Amino acid sequence: MTSHDESRVHSEVMRPMHLLTTRATIFIGTWNVRTMWETGRVFQISAEMRKYNLEVLGISETHWTQVGQQRLSSGELLLHSGHEEENAPHTQGVALMLSRKAQNALIGWESHGPRIIKASFRTKREGITMNIIQCYAPTNDYDEDAKNQFYDRLQSIFEKCPTKDLTILMGDFNAKVGKDNTGYEDVMGQHGLGERNENGERFANLCAFNKLVIGGTIFPHKNIHKATWISPDHITQNQIDHICINKTFRRTMEDVRTRRGADIASDHHLLVAKMKLKLKKHWTMARTTSQKFNTAFLRDADKLNEFNIALSNRFEAFHDLLNGEGTSIESSWKGIKEAIVSTCQEVLGQKKHHHKEWITVGTLDKIEARRNKKVAINISRTRAEKAKAQAEYTEANKQVKRSIRTDKRKYVEDLAMTAEKAAREGNMRQLYDTTKKLAGNYRQPERPVKNKGGKVINDIEEQRNRWVEHFKELLNRPAPLNPPNIEAAPTDLPIDIGPPTIEEISMAIRQVKSGKAAGPDNIPAEALKANVAATAKILHILFGKIWDEEHVPTDWKEGLLIKIPKKGDLSKCDNYRGITLLSIPGKVFNRVLLNRMKDSVDAQLRDQQAGFRKDRSCTDQIATLRIIVEQSIEWNSSLYINFIDYEKAFDSVDRTTLWKLLRHYGVPEKIVNIIRNSYDGLNCQIVHGGQLTDSFEVKTGVRQGCLLSPFLFLLVIDWIMKTSTSGGKHGIQWTGRMQLDDLDFADDLAYLSQTQQQMQEMTTSVAAASAAVGLNINKGKSKTLRYNTICTNPITLDGEALEDVEIFTYLGSIIDEHGGSDADVRVRMGKARAAYLQLKNIWSSKQLSTNTKVRIFNTNVKTVLLYGAETWRTTKASIQKIQVFINSCLRKILRIRWPDTISNKLLWETTNQIPAEEEIRKKRWKWIGHTLRKSAYCVTRQALTWNPEGRRRRGRPKNTLRREIETDMRRMNKNWKELEKKAQDRVGWRKLVGGLCSIGSNRRK
Repeated sequence: MTSHDESRVHSEVMRPMHLLTTRATIFIGTWNVRTMWETGRVFQISAEMRKYNLEVLGISETHWTQVGQQRLSSGELLLHSGHEEENAPHTQGVALMLSRKAQNALIGWESHGPRIIKASFRTKREGITMNIIQCYAPTNDYDEDAKNQFYDRLQSIFEKCPTKDLTILMGDFNAKVGKDNTGYEDVMGQHGLGERNENGERFANLCAFNKLVIGGTIFPHKNIHKATWISPDHITQNQIDHICINKTFRRTMEDVRTRRGADIASDHHLLVAKMKLKLKKHWTMARTTSQKFNTAFLRDADKLNEFNIALSNRFEAFHDLLNGEGTSIESSWKGIKEAIVSTCQEVLGQKKHHHKEWITVGTLDKIEARRNKKVAINISRTRAEKAKAQAEYTEANKQVKRSIRTDKRKYVEDLAMTAEKAAREGNMRQLYDTTKKLAGNYRQPERPVKNKGGKVINDIEEQRNRWVEHFKELLNRPAPLNPPNIEAAPTDLPIDIGPPTIEEISMAIRQVKSGKAAGPDNIPAEALKANVAATAKILHILFGKIWDEEHVPTDWKEGLLIKIPKKGDLSKCDNYRGITLLSIPGKVFNRVLLNRMKDSVDAQLRDQQAGFRKDRSCTDQIATLRIIVEQSIEWNSSLYINFIDYEKAFDSVDRTTLWKLLRHYGVPEKIVNIIRNSYDGLNCQIVHGGQLTDSFEVKTGVRQGCLLSPFLFLLVIDWIMKTSTSGGKHGIQWTGRMQLDDLDFADDLAYLSQTQQQMQEMTTSVAAASAAVGLNINKGKSKTLRYNTICTNPITLDGEALEDVEIFTYLGSIIDEHGGSDADVRVRMGKARAAYLQLKNIWSSKQLSTNTKVRIFNTNVKTVLLYGAETWRTTKASIQKIQVFINSCLRKILRIRWPDTISNKLLWETTNQIPAEEEIRKKRWKWIGHTLRKSAYCVTRQALTWNPEGRRRRGRPKNTLRREIETDMRRMNKNWKELEKKAQDRVGWRKLVGGLCSIGSNRRK
C-alpha cells in the first residue's frame, strides 16, 4: 500500500503561467499501472511522469478507495476516484496526476465512481474549456449489465460537455478497434492494431456518436509503438488503451504513441499524446497564505542570541518614536509588526517543506536496472532472447519490491529513533508528532463540496464562493426577536482598570503556547517569547495607547478561518468546523484582560458549570451524574435527564446581549468597551486550497480561537440557566434547601427532574431564555433518558418531541438505562484496541526501547482505556477484561509469543505497571481527594453522600460506585469527616491512597 505520507497535502503559491502555447508542445498520457495500493508506487509513477514531461497523466486501476485530492511531496496534484461504500474492495479506481502547470489551469474536477474521473482546464481561447476524462472500462468478457452501465454513464458525461469545448477521452477501455475503419472513417484511421472485438465495437460507436477521433489509429507507427498491452505469456500484444479528441480540435493533436521505456512493472505501456494548445491560468486571486518562519532555529543558543540582538536593535530604533504624542495606534502597531517580521525573515527564514523521500539511492538504482531490463525485452529479436530478458526483468522487479519494503522499514525505524531521542530528552512535543507519523494518522483527502441543493461543485472558484456563503451565513445569524433587558450590576467587580503593566504583559507572553499557528500578521509566539523583556517593553507602549483610546489595531480584527473536518460526508460544508487564526500579539493583550477578570467573575458563576473553569473537569460531571443515576435506581426514585445540544452555539451568540452581560456581571465599562471594539468590524478569510477567499464580516458569535471566547460563552450559559431555573422548583431534591436542576460542561447541558411536567417546563423555559440571546436548541440531537418513570409522554420543544433513548454518550462516557458502567467499559476497550492497532509500527520497531514503547502505550492507549474509570462501578468480570487486554498489549510490546510464558507479576514489574484494579482504585481516590478539598457547597462533593427520596426494593441491592467507595472506607477504617480532614494534607492523602492500594494488593496475595 502507498501510505499517505507520500502525498500529504500542503499549501503553496500558484504562479501565473501558460500551460499550453501554440509555440510549445505539451504531452498528455494515460497508463494502467495495475495498482497504486502498494508501497512506493506513487513515487515511481510521479518519477515516470516527470521523466516523460507529462502535464497530465491519467491512471487506471489505482486500487484506491474513496474520492479526494492529494498533493505529492514532489509537487504533483493527484485527483483520485474509487469505491466509496463501507468496507469497499481495493479494485478498479482511476486518477489524474497533474503537473504544477496543469494545476494552475485547473478549473475543477468530478468523480464518477471507480471507473471515470473528469477534470476541466481553462484555455487561452475565450470561452473554450479543455475537459479530460480518464476511464477504466470493464473487460471484454465482463458482465453485460456492468458494461452497459459504464457506457451509459460515460455518454451522460459527454452530454454535459459543451460542444464548443475541447474534450479528451482516454484510459484503458479494454477495446480493440483494429485496422478496418469501414463505417467509422470519421472517427478512426487505418493505423490501428489487430481485429475489433465487442468492446471495440462499443467504443467505436461511442466515439462516432460523440464525434471523437481515436488518436492511436490516425498516426502511422510501428506495431510495437501501437500496442498498449502485453499478455502474461509476453507474446500477444493488443491496442486496448486509447486517447481520443473531439473532431473539432483534431489538429491540436500531433501524435499518439506508446512509450515502452516507461516502467512500473505493469503489463500496460504508457500511452502519450503530443499536443499544441494554449491554456490560461485559472487562479484569479493572488492572495495566498503566508509561509511559516523556521522558529526551530530559536532552540539553538547562537541563533537565539542573534535573533535577540537583531530584534532589540530594531526596537531601539523607533522606541522614542513610539512614545511620541502624535503616534497613532495603527502606526505604532505597524512599526512593531515590521520589526518582528523583518527580524524573523532575516534571522530565521521561512520554513521549508522537507518531505524526506524514504526511497533510497540504492532502490533508485534497482529501479533503473529494472528499466534497463525492460529495454532489453523491447529490443529482443528472438523469442529465446525475449524469454531470457523477461526472466531477468521478473527477478529485477522482485528485487525492487524487496528493496522498497526494506527502505520503508528503515524509514519507520528512523522515525522510531527520533521518537526515542525525543523521549530521552523529554521533548514531548516531538515525541507526540513523531508518534502521529508512525501511526499514519493523516487527514482525509480534500474533496469537492456540494451546494445547498446537494449538487457537487467542481469549479474551484465556485467552491471558494460556496465556503464564503456557508460561513457567512453561519457567523452572521439573525438578531433575537425578543432580546432580554439586562441591567448592569450596581457596582463593578474589583478589577484593575489601569493600563497593563510590563509585569502583566511579561506573564501573558509566557502564558501564550508555543508551536501554534500564527495569525494574518505571520508573527509566531516563539518570536515574542525569545526575548520576553524586550517584547514586553515595546508592547507596553502599544497596549497603553490601546487602553487610553479603547481601540485595537485593525490587523487584530482580521482572522484566517481554517476548515477542520468532522465526521460524516466531507462534501457537506456542515461537516466542518471553523477555527480562526488570530494575531498572537492580540492574544497577549487578551490574556492580560482575561487574567484580570477571570477570578472575580468566576466566583459569581453557578457551581453546576464545570467547563473552562479552574479545578473542574469532565470527571466531576460524569461522576456526579453516575451517582445520581445509580442512587435513583437503588432508591426507586423517578428521574428524567434531558441532554441538550445547541446548534452552533459558539457562532450564534448575540453580541449586543453579550456586552450587556459583561456589565451585568460587574465587568468595568472600560474593559467592556475595549472587548467590544475588538469585535466591531471583525473580518475573516477562509483558507481553501492554499489560497484565501474574499473577506467577509462576522457579526455574531464569539471568535473560535480567541482566549476570551470560553470566558464570554460561560457568561451566556450561566445567565440562561440562572434565568430559567431561578425558582429552583424543577430539579431533583438535592439538599434540604436546594434542588439540583442541571449539570453543565460549557454547552453540554444535562437537565435533571423527577417528573415529566417539571422537565417539560424547564426545557421550555431554557429554550426561551436561549433564544433571547441567539442560541437555538438542536431538537434532533437533544435526547431524554428516563428512570423509574410511569409517564410515557414525550418532552416536546416547539411541538416537536425529543427522542427518548436508552443510552447516551455524555462527555465521552456512556450513560445507559441500567445505570452501571459495563457499557462504558466495552466502548472504552474498543476505542483502546483501535488506538493500539494504529500504533503497530511503534510496537514492532526494533529501534524504540521498551521504556519508550511503554510510555507511548500509557499515554496513547491506556489513557483512552481508562478515561472516566474513576466513575466506574467495577465488577470482577469487567476488571478481568481490562486486565487481559492490558496484559495482551504488554506481552506483544515485549515480543513474548507462545509458547514463551511470563508471569503477570514479572510482566508488570518489567513494564512498571500496577494491576488494573489497583490503578482504577488509585485514580478514583485521587479524584475523591481533589473533590474533598472543594467547598462544602460544591455539587460534586455533595454527590458523594447524596441519597434521593424513595424506598429500596427488597433483596440484595446492586453494587454501585458509592458502595465501592464505602467498601474502601471500611478497609481504611475512616469516615467522611476524617477523610475530609485528611484530604487537606496532599502528602498525607497520597500516603493514605498508597496504603489503600497496598491493602488491595495484599488481599490478592
